[in-house]
Amino acid sequence: MAGALKRGNTVIVTHGELGRPRPAVVVQADELGLDTTSVLVCPLTSVLSDKLPARPVIEPDEKTGLRARSQIMTDKLAAVPRHRIKEVIGSIDKRTAEQLDRALLIVLGLDR
Repeated sequence: MAGALKRGNTVIVTHGELGRPRPAVVVQADELGLDTTSVLVCPLTSVLSDKLPARPVIEPDEKTGLRARSQIMTDKLAAVPRHRIKEVIGSIDKRTAEQLDRALLIVLGLDR
C-alpha cells in the first residue's frame, strides 16, 4: 500500500507501542521514492491548541478524508515503517501545504 505515497497525502498509520490507527500527513519528499524503508509523517490531532502556532489546521472534507477539524503535529514528526501505513484517505490543499512547510521550518530550526 505505501508504495503510492505522495507528500501531502493524509494517511492512516499504526504508530507507537499500542499501534492504534490514527491519521497523519506525509511530509517526506516525493524524490526519495520507494528507496526508503520508512516514511516521514506528522500525526494529526483533533484536540486543537492555540498555544502551538506551528500546528497548521486541516478542515474535514472529502478531499482531506478527515471527519474532524485537526491540527498537524509538526512537533511530533516521525519516521514510520512503510508497512505501518494502512491507507491513503486524502490529501491537503496547496494553502495547507504552504502552512505545513513554514511550520516545519520553525520546528526544525531552519527559519533563520
